[in-house]
Amino acid sequence: MVKIFFGNRSGVLLLLPFFIASYILINWFIGYHTAELNSTGFWGVQFNEDLWWSKISAPLLILGNALLLNNIFNRNAFMEKNIYLPALLYVVFRSFFHSFYFLSGVGVVETLLIFALMQVYKLDQNSDGRRAVFNAAFFIGLATTVYPIMMICIPFFFWIIWVLRPFQIRESALAIVGFILPLIYAGVYGSFFGIDLTVDFLSSASVEWKFPDIYVITGGVTLLMLFSVGQIFTKLSTSSIRLKKVFRVNVLLSLFTVALVGVELLVYRKIDGSSMIVEGLVLFLPYGFGEKSQRTLPTFLFYLIFFFSVGKFFISFDI
Repeated sequence: MVKIFFGNRSGVLLLLPFFIASYILINWFIGYHTAELNSTGFWGVQFNEDLWWSKISAPLLILGNALLLNNIFNRNAFMEKNIYLPALLYVVFRSFFHSFYFLSGVGVVETLLIFALMQVYKLDQNSDGRRAVFNAAFFIGLATTVYPIMMICIPFFFWIIWVLRPFQIRESALAIVGFILPLIYAGVYGSFFGIDLTVDFLSSASVEWKFPDIYVITGGVTLLMLFSVGQIFTKLSTSSIRLKKVFRVNVLLSLFTVALVGVELLVYRKIDGSSMIVEGLVLFLPYGFGEKSQRTLPTFLFYLIFFFSVGKFFISFDI
């Protein structure tokens, strides 16, 4: 399985809907992850995740996110050849989280962050970046209306912009306008409908805890990252200035999500938001599998994670 995604044949992406549908169907029969009452942040709406459109929208977002992240990986030449391993890693790792199976604020925010990242990667030193900066800020602002706790990480967004672009007052002003605009819309909406927001609305992540899943995905991804570090530094030593900046952006994105998850864990005791860390890591982890030839140990480790992601539905690993 890893071998075919490690190749450069795009047709392998047709297998992704099969993997996603398999996870969804197994969970539907077993009931490992169950629906909750979910919030939509500043929009003040709560909905039952057990509704049919929630169950359909969530896997569609996962598929779209996987394809977009893989496109980002290949378009920005993270490796010398096109590969489709990031999409596979994303699907398998995200299957450990509640928002894979039911539509939630976390799933929507993750898609919006990917859209913002696509805009950010359009920036360079020589071209006009005003449109891309505004669009990226707008997506971040929109994500914040759904997942208000993201406001604590806004400085990371400006830092990311200044990695790829020299500081310009006009672009920074556009970024502020783009970010604030969705918040104004949400504020007007809330005022018009008389929505009374509470502290609980600041986080739209699931309250679900699956301790064995947390241990396995955290340990597995950490080990895969250790396999990747050496290859990443080797790549950076011979890469272009542009790719080095792209790597810095991805590092900042990972730090942004880690900070967000840390605050949410301390304040709300929720772990589902940590799924957003996967978004940045899948752009790094393919290096652990090798660049020109596939490495055995990381591949074996991935299969262990994959078999656990399926086996957890049938075997209880609760401690």
